[in-house]
Amino acid sequence: MMDGPILVTGAGGFVCSEIALALSRAGHKVTAVDQLFDVATSKRLKNVRRIQGSLPEVLVDRDLGSFSAVIHGAAITASPEQLDISNAAHIRSNIDMLTSTLNFAHREGASRFLFLSSMGIFQPNDLPASHGCFTEITRPSATCAYCAAKKAGELLTTAAADHTFTTSSLRLGNVFGPHEALRQTRQHLCLVSRMISEAKNNGVIKVQSPQAQRDWSWLPDLADGIVHLIQNLRPTAPSVLHAGTPPVIKDLTLARAIAKRVNGAKIRLEPSQWEANRPPMASGISSVFDGIEWTSIEAALDSLIAAQVMS
Repeated sequence: MMDGPILVTGAGGFVCSEIALALSRAGHKVTAVDQLFDVATSKRLKNVRRIQGSLPEVLVDRDLGSFSAVIHGAAITASPEQLDISNAAHIRSNIDMLTSTLNFAHREGASRFLFLSSMGIFQPNDLPASHGCFTEITRPSATCAYCAAKKAGELLTTAAADHTFTTSSLRLGNVFGPHEALRQTRQHLCLVSRMISEAKNNGVIKVQSPQAQRDWSWLPDLADGIVHLIQNLRPTAPSVLHAGTPPVIKDLTLARAIAKRVNGAKIRLEPSQWEANRPPMASGISSVFDGIEWTSIEAALDSLIAAQVMS
């Protein structure tokens, strides 16, 4: 068990706010940093120290204190076109946040650093695909600005390690859960949330890739797994790890499960805008995620839709 405060960047967002809460529930003193904490997230993190501002500036200008570990999840996921900036500016923003955080973590004596990477680094036809899944041995080939920054981030995180500073990168697949919301740097909802929104607001769930199979990590389970990972991160840890092997479901099956839970919702098949879809994410490396009992997609949908009805 690791003692000492933990810094979480990007903690105003969907995934990292839940990670900050999971760390706090586990008894850790947490500092959450983000460009912006909206009202709802601030209420959820009311017992967590929150620092708001531009990440590189915060790490230089604010006296944050020392940390035993850092989880870096801050990222711009919206495309350069959505933000009206160049690819180069998009890449620079993401890399600046990472390198500033790496330097801060090492300078302030943190012994462990976890970089949150993404399935976005993969193209649908990347190989090898073990048993139809992308694992740690799959060679990523995506080249969009966001993908490039994540791939470069994994390399930089590995290179920053030394005998006092253990680093690792964790690739996340599809994630769904409560409290997902749009923000400037994340301008789309996950497929599950989009389908639920369509079912409730329009009564029609649009399915473009009915046979596509996707992995789905229930965010509360994933956050607990990340807590165990940072607590047990050792110098022998793999440089890159996938976040376990969560449940897999076809898009059409998912849509049917949501339609079953939203009265009157119908399903409409539409032409796909993609030539191919990525295979599911899985892990081929033994890790703390082996011990996760993933919440079933059906049970998670029950919880998610019930919570939205009550909110």
